[in-house]
Amino acid sequence: MIKLYYSMLNRKYIAICLFSMSSTLTAQYTLQGNAVSVGGSCYQLTEAAGGQVGAVWYDETIDLAQPFDLQFKMNFGTNSGNGSSSTPGADGMVFVMQTIGPSAIGNAGDGIGYEGFLPSLGVEFDTYWNEGNGDLLDDHIAILKDGSVSHLASTAIAGPVTATSIGTDIEDGLDHAIQITWDPNIQEINVYFDCEFRLVASIDLINDVFSGEAEVTWGFTSSTGGAFNTHTVCLYENATPTGDVTLCTGQSTQLISGGDLSQPFTWTPTEFLSDPNAFDPIATPPFTQLYTVTYTDFCGDIQSQTIEVSVEPLEVDISADFDVIDCINTTVILTANSNFDEGLSYNWSASNGGNLLSSEEFGAVIDNGGLYTINISFDDGACTAEDTYNIELDTLSFLADAGLGGVINCDTPTIVLLGESNDDGAEFVWSTSDGDFFGSSNVAEPTAVSGGTYNLLVTNPENGCTSEDEALVLEDLTTPVIDIGFAEGIISCETPQIAILGTVISPDTYTNEIEWTWVEGEGGLLDPTSLEPVAALPGEYILTVTFIENGCTTTSPDFVTVEQDENAFIDISYLTMPNVITPNGDYYNDYLKPFLSDQPSVETLSVLDEYNLIIYNRWGDLVFANNGLPLAWDGRANGDQLSSGSYVMVVDYKSLCGEVQTGSYTGPLEILYKTP
Repeated sequence: MIKLYYSMLNRKYIAICLFSMSSTLTAQYTLQGNAVSVGGSCYQLTEAAGGQVGAVWYDETIDLAQPFDLQFKMNFGTNSGNGSSSTPGADGMVFVMQTIGPSAIGNAGDGIGYEGFLPSLGVEFDTYWNEGNGDLLDDHIAILKDGSVSHLASTAIAGPVTATSIGTDIEDGLDHAIQITWDPNIQEINVYFDCEFRLVASIDLINDVFSGEAEVTWGFTSSTGGAFNTHTVCLYENATPTGDVTLCTGQSTQLISGGDLSQPFTWTPTEFLSDPNAFDPIATPPFTQLYTVTYTDFCGDIQSQTIEVSVEPLEVDISADFDVIDCINTTVILTANSNFDEGLSYNWSASNGGNLLSSEEFGAVIDNGGLYTINISFDDGACTAEDTYNIELDTLSFLADAGLGGVINCDTPTIVLLGESNDDGAEFVWSTSDGDFFGSSNVAEPTAVSGGTYNLLVTNPENGCTSEDEALVLEDLTTPVIDIGFAEGIISCETPQIAILGTVISPDTYTNEIEWTWVEGEGGLLDPTSLEPVAALPGEYILTVTFIENGCTTTSPDFVTVEQDENAFIDISYLTMPNVITPNGDYYNDYLKPFLSDQPSVETLSVLDEYNLIIYNRWGDLVFANNGLPLAWDGRANGDQLSSGSYVMVVDYKSLCGEVQTGSYTGPLEILYKTP
């Protein structure tokens, strides 16, 4: 590869510099089409004949990331005059940079052998007037790209301008000195013709022309059509002069000066040079030496160039972006730093557990602790150097213990997760995809407020290494479902206590805590914690159930109503006996039966447990006595009706409903028979 260096010597230029080591490098070219070598580092691209196309390509590429200053000679033939003359010459030559490679060949005619190269950049030296391309009438220079020679297209970059400032016809059979410079720092390309500045273009060659590609093939093209000329380009042995050189102790190098080879060369100092008057002496200095060469350039001007030959022992040392591989810095970049800039070969190796992920020249990427060695050699082993670098491995992680988790329920609505580690410096971060936290989760003991899987990440802050554990938090918020029951009857003297039956609690996998309640003063249960309690008083009874296992509670929206017989708990102190009966079968006053004066609608005999009735006639004779049962008397004794008349009745009675009540009555009784 051509290594190009840029420096200014007086107002003009220096030639393109080929970096030289300890041996002479000879430029190699590839010819295409009608191009032939004519000796003396000169190449004829076309002869003076129609329909010719030729190219010559340098086999080594140019690196556009580096500056260059290229000097050569062009001869455009002797057929003078432009396209309007009777014997015009055509078509000129192009300095080309392209990425097709040394096999490229363009089109004949006005394409100047350049047309069709994509991508490319061309410096055109056009000797024929093609009006359709926007050409100048005079021989001219332009900068174009992508294989187009039209100055009217978007591919035109700079120009056209006349080849000389006074519009001279350059088809004069003379060699013309051409200089083309490129400075990537300011992205500027300049063109000189016969030592006269003619054209400049500001352009990002790498990105705007070659789409990021820096290495390009360079050379020259030419073509003829109906008009023609002999086109020749010359690059001499010293077309690529030496730049500054670095040598190992005891090495030699060939120095090459630019300039006109037919003129004298003078090197100073003369020490350690094979020939101080040659353009290419061999230098063997034992220490660093600054040489200056004086020569005559192609324009006849005296120039001088300084070349430093540095002689020093080869050194190398390894630097690393990190000294430790850990869980933060999982890879380390090693860099081999040398006092030699060019001409080095590198060999990386690893030992003691080390591992090279990749290595390329002075850089290596590693991913494990160990001992790393770089061996470098200069100029195919002329001198060598070695360095080692030890990388530590720190992947110590701290224990992560997420604890046992727990159960969130109605009694325990939050769970404190008990994260632990085996180091006080551990950092804790909890996360969950299906649970939730109250407050910060970046503590050892966060608070969980819902069931889920909780993941604990414990980090060693010194190296970023982590360990993980998880805790399962269950969630039991199941509430009782109550299907409330019913009262099995009504409270009465016959059934003074009524059970509430048929209540169902689901699900049935829990232990129920039962609580029946009622409005104070309006009810009463004998066993309010039983699923089937007994009511001794009427009222509306509400059931609340709590699951003992999770503390979840439900109060039924419905209630059980226990009713009481309206005849129950009647005060019999108001019992009254009628004093007349008419048992004649008309269904009106046919029976003797007591009534309650305060509640005449109540069937009094139904609330009595004992009812002893004795009837005496007017003479005091016993005519009737019942058996104590609370039954109405129809005026018969031993199956026969007693006769009409006056009688005396004696009544003793008792009620056991609610409380024991007793009473007695003695009074007259008239039995009358009416005709129905």
